[in-house]
Formats: sequence, C-alpha cells, structure tokens
Amino acid sequence: MPRMDRTAAPPMVARRPGLLGWAVLGGVGWLGLLQLGATMLAQHPPQAGFDLQLILDAARRVAGGGSPYDPAAVAGRLQASDLFYSYPPPLAQALAPVAGLPSGAALALWGVGATAGLGLVAVLLARRLAPGRPAPAVLLPLLALAPFVSPFAVALLFGNVDAWFGLLYGLVLLAALAEAGGAGRATLIGGGVALGLASVIKVHPAVLGLWFLVRALRGRGPAWTVLGAAVVTAAAVLGGSLAAFGTGPWADYVAMLRTSSGADLASRLNIGPASQLALLLGSPAVARPLAVVVAAVAVAVTVAAAWLRADPLESLAWAAVASLAVLPVTWFHYPVALIPFGVAAWLLATGGRRALAVQVVLGLAVLAAIVSIVAPVLVWLAVGLVLAAIAGGARAAVHAEFAR
Repeated sequence: MPRMDRTAAPPMVARRPGLLGWAVLGGVGWLGLLQLGATMLAQHPPQAGFDLQLILDAARRVAGGGSPYDPAAVAGRLQASDLFYSYPPPLAQALAPVAGLPSGAALALWGVGATAGLGLVAVLLARRLAPGRPAPAVLLPLLALAPFVSPFAVALLFGNVDAWFGLLYGLVLLAALAEAGGAGRATLIGGGVALGLASVIKVHPAVLGLWFLVRALRGRGPAWTVLGAAVVTAAAVLGGSLAAFGTGPWADYVAMLRTSSGADLASRLNIGPASQLALLLGSPAVARPLAVVVAAVAVAVTVAAAWLRADPLESLAWAAVASLAVLPVTWFHYPVALIPFGVAAWLLATGGRRALAVQVVLGLAVLAAIVSIVAPVLVWLAVGLVLAAIAGGARAAVHAEFAR
C-alpha cells in the first residue's frame, strides 16, 4: 500500500529563532491581540464579537421558543447590508443551551476552542506526515504565527464561525491524505463528519463533497467512506433540526435569503472574484452575473483537480480554494480554512534547498496575510503562495503513486 514519505528533517524549531524565539514572538502577538480585543469589547456598542453576538441572539430566540431569525429580516424590512443572523437554523439551535453566556466569556471560549482545534489538527498532520517531529516543534511555530495571520485574527476578534474552519478543513484534509495509506477508519469518518458539519453551517464547503465524489469515481476507495460519513452527518443534523423545531425556521431561512439577495455584491470588503472584477471594471452591476460565472469555474476547478491531480494534498488544496469563491460573497476571514494546507506543505518539505524554498514561500504567505489587513484583496496573494508551496515542495515528498 503506498504511503507518504516519512523522512523527517531536524525540527524547524531546533534552528533559530528556536523555542524561546517562537515563544517570545507568540507572546507578543497574542498579548497584542488580547489587548485589541479587550479595547474593542469596552467600546459602546462593543466592536469585538459582533458576529458571535448575532449567533447568540439567534440562539436566545430559539431558547425562548421562537425562530432564530430577526423578524424584520424575515419580513424584508431590513437592508441586505444590515447585520443579522444569516446561517442555516442548526447553528443557533445547537447553541441554544449556552445562549445565556455573557458575550465576553462566550467570545473568549470561542477563541480558545478554535485555536485549540487548529493546534490539534497541526499535531495530527505532524503524526501523519512527519512522525519524527515532536509536538512542540509543530505547535510553537503555528501558535506564534497565528495571531499575525490577519484572517484568523479577525475571525477570533469578531467571533466568526470561520475561526473553526481550520479544524474542520484540517480534518477533511487528513481524511483525503488517507488515500496514501497509513490512516484508520476513524480518520476517514472524522473527515466526513467535519465535512458534513461545515457544509450544514456555511453551505460552500459542500464543494469539497464534490471533490470526494470525483475521487471515489476515479477509484480512490477511501473517498466513499468520507463521502458517506458526510452525507449521514448532514442528514442527521437536518433531520434533527426538523424533528425538534419543525419546518418554520427553515421557511424563515428561505425568507431571510430573499432579503439578503438584494445586497450589492461589489464591495471592497467582499474579496470574491466577481466583486473585485466588478470594482476593477467600474461597473458594480456586473458583479451578479460574474458571480454565476465564478461559481461555474469553481465547480470546474474542483472536478478537474479531483480527476487530474493525483497528489491528494495538492488536489484538495485547489478544491478548498475553489470552495471559498463558489458563493457570491467571500469575506476576508474565509482563508482561515487553508491554514492546515500550509502546515502540511511545511511538514512535507524536508531537506535541502527545496525545504528552504518552501519555508520562504510560506513566510511570504504569512507576510501577505499580515499586509492584507489594510488591503483585504491581498489575502488572495497569501492563498496563491500557499498553493505554490504545496506544488513546489510537497509534491516531491509524496509517493510516486500520487505525484505523476
């Protein structure tokens, strides 16, 4: 059975700046982020955690026996640009039991949980791709750099659901890597569960389900297990929502979508390709038809990558990027989902000039992510650099069965 090349280089943290250097860098980054978060929370109204607050408000409505959606949004009395709960019903329904938590405490727990999930994925990827590398040698660089990666920092500050997508996409990646052997059934099912949950919560990750379907049709046996687990998970969540709360919340969800469909897609904050092309052309009205074209291209890229690229890491990376652009709106924090792919590229690039080149490219990706806080569209440069690191470094570390 083909396996990943497990040749491990000396731990990165054994070199400069070393463990202490990473700890100092991480301490500065996290203290700065915490101070910024505290300052934003102290404002009136609080500027931190507003996305999580919308979710908690929806959960409180559910706990009170109502619909998760703002009645004004359902009735079409809000503008599409207004802030309101817009996720499918199960997210608010699942959080109803903890809806009474104070907002600050909820935001803190949200951030700690999402960061711990990202760290867990990094450790699991290291066990899979570089088992000789100790956990601190993986966790310290990741956690030191995390607060400087603007999409992740913004997701934590605002309480975005995407803060958890490093964990969910990472579990999906681990399941995809099972094509190369060496992974148990639990990894496949775990990836499928993560895919099903992500798809129910945000819809656009369902594109990754298409990737697994094409891989299964191409003859990659483990893909059927992942796909089956994803379908069962999504069906269980949807069925549980309908059984416990009825069809009313879903009818309100459809009405809310009608309200939000009138949004102006062309915006500096919407970094989706259709929005940015419309702004570049100076014609915001073309954003909507362009979004249809972009969605079709994203689906085509997913299918092509699944069929043509044998290496599961590179192939799924293309599909993951496509999943971020398949909907008309792509917010700045969406690329958090690609952090596990950058970690995998770093773990696989071992030895000599190739490893150095991959580390330099990933360093430039982090730099682009930092700079993108002032120019959000530049986050696509960081995304492209992660893809380049995977294509240029990781491919050589994968068994020839998966790297033609």
